[in-house]
Parts: sequence; structure tokens; C-alpha cells
Amino acid sequence: MAEYPRTLSVLIFTSDEVSQKNGVTLDTLLRDAHGRIPKIKYEPSYADMKKRDTLAAIAADILKKAGAKKIIRPNLPPGLFIHIESTMRMGYVTDPDCEALQVKRLFIADNSVHYNSLGGPNPTLTTQALAVRTAEKLVQKYFN
Repeated sequence: MAEYPRTLSVLIFTSDEVSQKNGVTLDTLLRDAHGRIPKIKYEPSYADMKKRDTLAAIAADILKKAGAKKIIRPNLPPGLFIHIESTMRMGYVTDPDCEALQVKRLFIADNSVHYNSLGGPNPTLTTQALAVRTAEKLVQKYFN
């Protein structure tokens, strides 16, 4: 890095289309102390890749206009910086209080209930607020 005394990293975020091809299954062979190991299948669609390319081009243009002489796009693998969201979306898998529609008393209070295309920012605060709200709804419904 000695030859790069001034650097700036730009990370772009975009949502992916919902796809039946993507998902999590249990490996038929590999196991750990808790049982079968999850196996993730993820293939971005053409539209997903196009969105990323468009955003990367916009980011590169901004850097050029700011005076960058050299721009390197490393093309890190999808999922390297990730907060998996929308796998059990509210309104589809859960009710508005985050209780599973098919399994009563199962409350889901993590990133998976976020609606698709939540955006690019880190969802931690949203998830924490939703978890607190879900806990309050659970107590209200089953313990009051």
C-alpha cells in the first residue's frame, strides 16, 4: 500500500430479486455436532448483476470526478459483506406481529422478516427495534 498513500473504498449495496433457485438446504453428507450442515445456494440473476454493474459504474464516475487517477474494482464474491434478509418476509411467512402463519407461538425476530429491498444500510438498528417490538407483541398476546 506504500504506493497508494491516499485510498478510498466504496462499497455498493443493492437488493436481489426473489428467486426460487436460491435457498438453504441441509447437506446430505456433512455434519457437525448439531447435525446436518446448512448448504447455501445463491446465483444472482441477470438483473441483479446489471444493478451491481450500474452502481459500480456510478461509483467509479463519482471517484473520477473527485480526481481519482486509478480505480480498481475487485469484484468480491456476493455475500462477503452480507446481512441476509427477507427469507421469511412479514406478510408472507409471518403476521404483522412476526408470528409465523403456519406455526402458532413461533415468533421470528431477525433480518429474515424484513421486507425485500430494505436498502443498503446496515440493518442492525432496524432488527433490534423489530426484535423489541416482537417481544412486546408476544408478551401482550400470550402472557397478559
